[in-house]
Amino acid sequence: MKKIITLLLVSIALTSCQEDLKFSNPGFQALKDDVLWKSNDARAYVSETGKLTIDAYTEYEKVTLKTNSTNVGKYVLGTTNVNNFASYTSSFDNTEIIYSTAAAPGPVSTVALFNGGTGYVASTNVSTTGGTGSGLTVTTTTNASGSITAITVVSRGNGYVAGDIITITGGNLNAKFKVNNVLNSNGEIQITAFDDVNMTVTGKFKFNATKSGSGQFGGEVVNYQYGEFYKVPIYPNP
Repeated sequence: MKKIITLLLVSIALTSCQEDLKFSNPGFQALKDDVLWKSNDARAYVSETGKLTIDAYTEYEKVTLKTNSTNVGKYVLGTTNVNNFASYTSSFDNTEIIYSTAAAPGPVSTVALFNGGTGYVASTNVSTTGGTGSGLTVTTTTNASGSITAITVVSRGNGYVAGDIITITGGNLNAKFKVNNVLNSNGEIQITAFDDVNMTVTGKFKFNATKSGSGQFGGEVVNYQYGEFYKVPIYPNP
């Protein structure tokens, strides 16, 4: 009898946990600066050119996600492609604070090699020149012809912005790469399902966004992690 009662209690506990973890339908939530953030309302819109916008609201806050299409896949934020974008707005007591993944100076996050150059040898902690910042170093991998085939960021430096073109020292000084985004402004939106019959969109997101302008309220960067949007309804454009 005791075993049966114990099993029933465990079953009830597990059921309760499952109910607590159940995602709203529709729903939009994430960890904002390590605290659960859950919208009261979320709506999506698709422009005539196929761009997606998702707006999620609480009483005083709004999160906006934008992608350049509705195709299933990942969209990188904080780059020079402003069609892929995230923002957070807080409006309380007549004070509005806006954060966005627009280009902002900071330590380098990700890079893309586009010219391997000539005359290089594989090296570690190689210095660089160019761009708006300083202190960026990389480790290089080269082929038999002395062209760089891969780079890894060692020191992220500071003061760089997305789109900076960087030259790797050594060789014939002609190997170059681009800064995709920086730690202060980056992230991604992932569309996992776009239902054009029931008109809903589902996916995930994460981002760092920097504050626009100055002011005594709010930190310089807002962080969203483990974000999910589930079956958010698509409305006609307002």
